Amino acid sequence: MPKSAEQSAIETKARRGFFRVLAGVGSGAATALVGGKLITGTKARAAEIPPPLAEPSGSVAIRMQEDLDATIASGKTPSWLMVVDTRKCIGCDACSVACKAENPTGPGVNFRRVIKRELGMGAQNWAIFKPVNCLQCDDPPCAKAVPTGMITKRPDGIVEFDDQKLKGSFAQAAAQACPIRQIHVENGKTYTQDTPAEQPYEQRSFVENGRVHSRKRGANDMQDSARKCNFCSHLLDVGVLPSCVTTCVGGAMYFGDANNPTSLIHEITKGRREFTGHQNLGLKPRVIYFEESMPGTTHISCTACH
Repeated sequence: MPKSAEQSAIETKARRGFFRVLAGVGSGAATALVGGKLITGTKARAAEIPPPLAEPSGSVAIRMQEDLDATIASGKTPSWLMVVDTRKCIGCDACSVACKAENPTGPGVNFRRVIKRELGMGAQNWAIFKPVNCLQCDDPPCAKAVPTGMITKRPDGIVEFDDQKLKGSFAQAAAQACPIRQIHVENGKTYTQDTPAEQPYEQRSFVENGRVHSRKRGANDMQDSARKCNFCSHLLDVGVLPSCVTTCVGGAMYFGDANNPTSLIHEITKGRREFTGHQNLGLKPRVIYFEESMPGTTHISCTACH
């Protein structure tokens, strides 16, 4: 059953308070190399390339929440942007687990995953990690593959699916049109489908694309619908950052309103070298990756993960 407005308000207030407390105890940012192909003998240009942000992840999380509060208070339409510094990603998959908990999906399916690449250079090995989710393209190929109205762009930039219409062959067409394969079609499978009793976590309700849903056996109205990451729009709409951002222990995730010139998301993108592979495909992404090496390390190009 959908929650009452009073229940939702109480839970939202408690949740925002929890994230502020969690952010306040954040640890120092761990680091990892940016994803890519090894270029033997080429060293990072430390004098030209800014190092990873020095702030501990906790203070950054607080800053992002304050920016989100300011955007909501302004009443202006935001332009949401996600930035990933892969040098800070430690491959822990905390973001994937948080996404799974916030956006229930079946076995083998997740709105967010972390790509791992292992590279060797002589006796030294490198592990590279890259978080991946829907890019929220400003010119989404998936929308061009289905009838008008099934996939729309919200004013804040989020690509939203009409899960009641984007079903069956249309859902399959949208999934095939995504060049980074971040759309999946709901198959109704559950983790406890072959057990005597379905567990509570499989039965709970959740909000997606503005509607309340459940994956409960026999009552899954999203069966055969196309699904994907939507920046946790149901959280943003009530003033909470996306779940992947608030749980990134390495501090590799940044999120905010690109329209706010005083926001952290606007500040950290100034003068930084960005991966342009997605833009070269004409995708116009709202998920940006920094293409910079750690000072004093062998430079690795982002092309190895693409």
